[in-house]
Amino acid sequence: MEYPISLDTALSIVGELKVNAIKEKKVATDSEEIKYLDSKISMYLNEERILYGIDELLKLSIIDKIINYYSPLVKKINGGA
Repeated sequence: MEYPISLDTALSIVGELKVNAIKEKKVATDSEEIKYLDSKISMYLNEERILYGIDELLKLSIIDKIINYYSPLVKKINGGA
């Protein structure tokens, strides 16, 4: 199956967001914020597992999320448009 973006790119975007969440957790002091960041990290790890997996429909679902939500978020974080 052909994807709108490469799996390497998708994994890179999810990985970058995971690393950002880990960095935020290191400086977080509020226990609620730490719990929230833990759940985000867990979500990103699960999405990475899905992208490495064999279920094509799940991969397409995550790739769609990356294209429509994560890509603009990463651009904003990195100072892009």
